Amino acid sequence: MKTILTTITISILTLAVIAGAGYWFIQDFTSNDAEEISAVADQIEERKLSDDTVEASDSEGTADKPVEDMPEGKLQTYLHQMTHQKIVAAKKIGAVEMTDENIENMLRIVRGNKEFYEHSEFYEETLVAWEKGDFSNAVSAHNTIWNWHGGTVGRATGLMSAEQEQAFVEKNFR
Repeated sequence: MKTILTTITISILTLAVIAGAGYWFIQDFTSNDAEEISAVADQIEERKLSDDTVEASDSEGTADKPVEDMPEGKLQTYLHQMTHQKIVAAKKIGAVEMTDENIENMLRIVRGNKEFYEHSEFYEETLVAWEKGDFSNAVSAHNTIWNWHGGTVGRATGLMSAEQEQAFVEKNFR
């Protein structure tokens, strides 16, 4: 009897730890990335304004790297997760809502770091099309970034219908 009770207790504790880790994992992937995108875009805008009015000081930054920016890998992740709202794929990890504000902020970040990003032309072309309401490049954008990151599961196979996209938005952002 005592061994059964011990086994049940250990099982319950193990399940609680797994549930807690799962909750943390889900929260990490569903955090509000739009706030970070906006904050970095604001930093880029402030840097641009200060560069226009005063000679930039090299005391904090270097000629190679701006003081405030978003690492290119993180920008790729956000751009990739934005495509999830538009594309059909077997598996999607993470989602960033494709709002006008997020598109505008991502474009500001790309333009502010143009000389520092290896693929800045790709990002800018993609985001400019989205800014104009043309999302026909979402599958290509998704799969390009997916390939850069060595993706093995979740290749985009097409664009969602309006109904599928609405269901995705409701599930992930509302």
